[in-house]
Amino acid sequence: MFFQQDGCPGALLLPLLSELAQFRFNEHWIGRDGPILWPRNGLTILDFYLWGRLRQIIYRESLKNDEEQLKTRIQNAVKSLSIEEIRNSFNEFRARIEICAEKGGALFE
Repeated sequence: MFFQQDGCPGALLLPLLSELAQFRFNEHWIGRDGPILWPRNGLTILDFYLWGRLRQIIYRESLKNDEEQLKTRIQNAVKSLSIEEIRNSFNEFRARIEICAEKGGALFE
């Protein structure tokens, strides 16, 4: 089993990284400072599409400081994504990978 950690700054706290490395997943985790490096921002569907889209849906209306309401909104937001929207994100992902390959792995916008 592998654990995939995104590039979120809060997920890079030293106690968490130490826990991942030493006790939980050994060399079987993917992260910005992990044994298997997380791809550059923009090269994962999570980074360039999903997190922003879910945030847009979840916070469309004001949110009370209520954990259950947040959980419900997250679940509803994920369910609201259409197949066409997800398909388009994969097409964009494919295009980004092709650009990255053309540029020899260099940064691009």
